[in-house]
Amino acid sequence: MTHLTPADLRWLEAAARIAMPYRGTTAENPTVGAVVVSPDGRMLGRGVTAAGGRPHAEPQALAMAGQGARGATLYVTLEPCNHWGQTPPCVDAVLASGVSKIVCGASDPDPRTAGQSIDRVRAAGLDVSVGDNLAFIERLHEGFFSRVRRQRPFITAKLAVSRDGRIGHADRGNVAITGEDARRWTHMQRALSDAVMVGAATARLDNPRLNVRLEGFEGRAPLRVVVAGKSDLPESLNLFATTTDQPAVIIAENTRLESFPQRADIIGVPGQDGRPDLGAALQALAFRGIGSVLVEGGAGLNDALLDAGLIDRFHFLEGDVEIGKNGIPATVHASLPERLAQLGFGVVESRALGCDMLTTFEKV
Repeated sequence: MTHLTPADLRWLEAAARIAMPYRGTTAENPTVGAVVVSPDGRMLGRGVTAAGGRPHAEPQALAMAGQGARGATLYVTLEPCNHWGQTPPCVDAVLASGVSKIVCGASDPDPRTAGQSIDRVRAAGLDVSVGDNLAFIERLHEGFFSRVRRQRPFITAKLAVSRDGRIGHADRGNVAITGEDARRWTHMQRALSDAVMVGAATARLDNPRLNVRLEGFEGRAPLRVVVAGKSDLPESLNLFATTTDQPAVIIAENTRLESFPQRADIIGVPGQDGRPDLGAALQALAFRGIGSVLVEGGAGLNDALLDAGLIDRFHFLEGDVEIGKNGIPATVHASLPERLAQLGFGVVESRALGCDMLTTFEKV
């Protein structure tokens, strides 16, 4: 790591703030933010990876700066790419722009770049600084980093639980546990994710749509994923009725591929007793460019993912209602917060959402 000045950190944070709202929109590409800053501290250009993943952030910021980029500093949340895809390498645009300094939030773990761009700009005589484990950069790019480094998406689970530790009724599925503020927050989490996942039991019992119903975010359409089990999934489910507007995928064990609605894309993975291996399921999603998954499943899927060590962040929403002893427990183990603590999760945030309480846990 090259030493970053306080000004470097401020501008990198500005680039990250610009990019944050666009997570979940850039397909398989990282959601990069970039700003061009003059020697006297004025922002001359800014850019974010565009919807669908291109054009990339750096060429947009440099184009906005125009001739003002000569002698300026480019702040970018991730090392510019050094490979051809559907667009030229971003490092070529950086070298042609005339900037005198580049500050990267992190080096790119993609082996097609992996420090090569940094080496090229240094060899060209530019001043280069690179961050190391900056928390705001790691958060912005957590999905991309997880997909490249671990070959699986970053997994965030969200579960709404009643005051008496229940998540619904066994005979009628979803119960209104939280209020309007929590509902809007949930839709925002969907909007910022590449995919939303549920188990087959939740898909059948709750019959969710898993779309984004939030004003101003109508175009957001995360991939909807159902992890199948031994039982069939009716073709009449809401998830399969709207696949032309928002894609849906069923991940099934290899022997059960013919058992599910053909309006969804079926992904076969190894498994046992008709159930897909969850690690293999997540690897299959990563192979398709999915970096972040919001799990909105029930107790069964959450417990299975926790048992497999595959959850990175857990949002625990506690409502102010009671369901009663006939409700479905949030976990077959102890209380969910106690179970998370036993598995090495710690509380990183606790705040009210209207009348409900949100507690966020992460691995410590």
